[in-house]
Amino acid sequence: MSASYATLARSGELTGSELTADISDVTPKFIAIGLRGARPPEAGLGAGTPAREWRLRVALAPSHDEQTQQPRRVAGRIRATGTGRFENVAALYRHRVSRHDSIEAAWNRRFHKATDLVNLGGENFQLGEERALSSERVDVALGWRHRRPGLELALSGRFARLEGSNSTAGAFHFARGSLWGGEAEARWSRGPWTVRLAAETSRGDLDVHEESAPAFAERDFDADADLRAFTAAVAFSRSTTDVWLSYTRDESVLPFVSHAVLGHETVRFDGGFHPEADTRENAFDLIVRRRFRPTAAVRLFLRAVYGNETVTLTDATAVRPPERISIDRSGDIGKGKGSLDFLGSPQLVFGVGAEFSLGRR
Repeated sequence: MSASYATLARSGELTGSELTADISDVTPKFIAIGLRGARPPEAGLGAGTPAREWRLRVALAPSHDEQTQQPRRVAGRIRATGTGRFENVAALYRHRVSRHDSIEAAWNRRFHKATDLVNLGGENFQLGEERALSSERVDVALGWRHRRPGLELALSGRFARLEGSNSTAGAFHFARGSLWGGEAEARWSRGPWTVRLAAETSRGDLDVHEESAPAFAERDFDADADLRAFTAAVAFSRSTTDVWLSYTRDESVLPFVSHAVLGHETVRFDGGFHPEADTRENAFDLIVRRRFRPTAAVRLFLRAVYGNETVTLTDATAVRPPERISIDRSGDIGKGKGSLDFLGSPQLVFGVGAEFSLGRR
């Protein structure tokens, strides 16, 4: 079981007005619990994964949304605040089919829903509109894992179901569709060291439906979606302590925006613009696990995420020229406050977990 605090932040610069910055963030606070049963492979085979395993994990979090434009004293700035929730569930089953091989199946669902109150440039506490946001990603994977002394190779096919929506009084954006792809993984272990390399990709088309003021004419079309990720990690184990360091490069192209929406985006969506979000993020993870006895351990973890995003806005009527917004996904949390300046103000996840073994065979 574990508890963690996380931030997802987006910020962009504004030009052509007295307003200079547009900042939005989401802050979930997770409680997670997992159950697992596992049997190791024969001695000397593989690089750390069980030959047989079942696993179920659930992570739930209330979240808070906050968006503002700066400087605060300029009239006409857009602000929003709201609450939401995250629901994450993951399951895995791995079955040994021979001395060297296992087959494995995984299912993962990530869901977010939030409701924001938006002030469209009015006086304090003057509600301009209400916004409903939701997004969901369901992944299914089926794969094969081969073990040799100190080495593992794994391949899997993947299916992902994506959905995202953004609804206000002035616009409704909804996208849904399926992506197909695969993942390859290699693990090597020698002595106290373990190295892992993994890459995955998924591509497909999403069905997009949009409406916007004043006529709310329906627009239906297909849009490309692309997800890619690469991970390199190294672990060191000695005595009762395990340390795990990893780097992940995550890239995506999606035809919707449903997290940490900026004020400038709100106005453009209500005005009939369609978004395409091209995101590049770099995540750095540190996990330290300390075993106090064979049946109990404590785990501390920290993730720092830096990235950028380009949102291309296209006019549905093709009259106005397209716009591009350069967005910093490293977050403005802590800027001007000094709290996270030493880390470069990243998006953060940090928490603590406890592990207990109920039986051993």
